[in-house]
Amino acid sequence: MAGHPLNVGIITYHAAYNYGSVLQAYATQTKIASMGHHVTMIDYRSEEGERYYRNLYFRGQGLKSTLADMTMLPVATKRKLRMERFERFIRENMRLSQNQYHKPGELGKLADAFDVAVSGSDQIINKHSNELERVGWGYMDPYLLAWAQCRKISYASSPATMTDEELDRIGPALARFDALSARERSACGKLERVSGKHVEHVCDPTLLLTSDEWLEHVPAGKTMRETPYLLFYSLLRPKRAVGVFNQLKELSQRIGMRIAVLTPMAGNVPNCAELINVLEAGPEEFLSLMRYAQAVLTDSYHGTLFSINFHKTFWVYTEGTKEHELGTRRGQVLQELGLTDRIITDFTQIPSAEVKNGTAIDYSAGADAILQSMRDRSIAYLKKSVARQEN
Repeated sequence: MAGHPLNVGIITYHAAYNYGSVLQAYATQTKIASMGHHVTMIDYRSEEGERYYRNLYFRGQGLKSTLADMTMLPVATKRKLRMERFERFIRENMRLSQNQYHKPGELGKLADAFDVAVSGSDQIINKHSNELERVGWGYMDPYLLAWAQCRKISYASSPATMTDEELDRIGPALARFDALSARERSACGKLERVSGKHVEHVCDPTLLLTSDEWLEHVPAGKTMRETPYLLFYSLLRPKRAVGVFNQLKELSQRIGMRIAVLTPMAGNVPNCAELINVLEAGPEEFLSLMRYAQAVLTDSYHGTLFSINFHKTFWVYTEGTKEHELGTRRGQVLQELGLTDRIITDFTQIPSAEVKNGTAIDYSAGADAILQSMRDRSIAYLKKSVARQEN
């Protein structure tokens, strides 16, 4: 009946050592719990996913250990601290299931444990995601809720780069959901085609919480003692790093401000006056870096979302054309909020005055109202989908 607290189980990439993945999981949990339900984050950590992130963030790039990859030796301590901070955040902030699960078949033990199972958000139905790319299709079953004998809903799941042929493979499983939603508007039609069901367009879970709610739920102590600074948060790969770091040094000199560099994939930042390596940041430190930054430069989807949510002066950097960027998930959000002018293709396009003033974007001119409308619509979907009972 309406208003009755339900037992809700969430499954997503909650334990990836990735700011967006962990914080989106926390936001989904927080918002559903605020509706009065009993929420459990299913502690499913696939063997492949754990192997990938352990190798990537602790021992160096890919399968190379830190000892073998000498370029990562200077930041080995930072990488270890980063991993420890992620685990502490997960342990202290997630309402984890009593048991941990590592293989798809183990989730059958939870078949009747919940009134509602929620799948999402993140790229949990993308076969090309880090957790699923190197394993069989059966490893997607946990996220397709094949184990659940209860009401099934998805929240903001993303198929990302899946082809139509690949999507056809998961269509029957999606058809068994009671409510479907997608994070990207472009994905809604694709998922509707293969599932035969309406797919609601909703915002990323990190946008379900306002900036005030983020700061309330996750106290963000000041990470950077030196202010002001520009935050560069990027998924930059090592082979491109040297050139980009040189550009950042030039940018720092031009704006007269040091740059906090957060590049988890290419952690060895040059030791110089212009750049500060903040690789050791965990989720709480990431929020703090965002909160106190004078401005943000990013090529990350969640870097873009948090910049918007925290009302930052920011730029989204792409090595492609602006037209191509508009078709990405970052570009789609910027179009919806009327912020496509924040896309740049070269660091020289960043005006020094905008960085120093930190007031380049008038969010009250339209973006705030559009974002709140997206948030309200998404919360309404979540509330309705979770609480609706079968006749």
